Amino acid sequence: MRDTLIEVPGGTPTAKKVAATGSAPAFFSAWDLHAYYGESYIVQGVSFDIREGEIVALLGRNGAGKTSTLRTIARMDDPELKHGEIWLDHQPLHTMESWQASRLGVGLVPEDRRIIPGLTVEENLTLSQIAPPMGWTIERIYEHFPRLAERRRQEAV
Repeated sequence: MRDTLIEVPGGTPTAKKVAATGSAPAFFSAWDLHAYYGESYIVQGVSFDIREGEIVALLGRNGAGKTSTLRTIARMDDPELKHGEIWLDHQPLHTMESWQASRLGVGLVPEDRRIIPGLTVEENLTLSQIAPPMGWTIERIYEHFPRLAERRRQEAV
């Protein structure tokens, strides 16, 4: 394995990759992403590829746009992608709504304990359930995290 540091212009995040050997085609690609919160230009020209077997970390100082870049990739409502393309296994994520991307296994794990109040633990877990072909059914989640199974009917707080 080799380390690759990708420099991204404009003070935006840097992707740090531990790459698999070989030169397989990209499994995931983000090309020239430009996204906005209203009039604020947040994600500025971010591009990177991830090949199967690679591990990637998005690095940058506070406010550099790491979370905004990930929210853009996950097709969240904000920030709004105004230019660029996002591809996952030859599927154009940039043309999809977040619920469509989630069916392909794309999701966003919040950096803190964000949940939807009023829903049960199980309802929060299944909001963006990974498609069964990926192997993470609700039953498998409970197998790995039995405490969640015990609290599945409890209101999440």
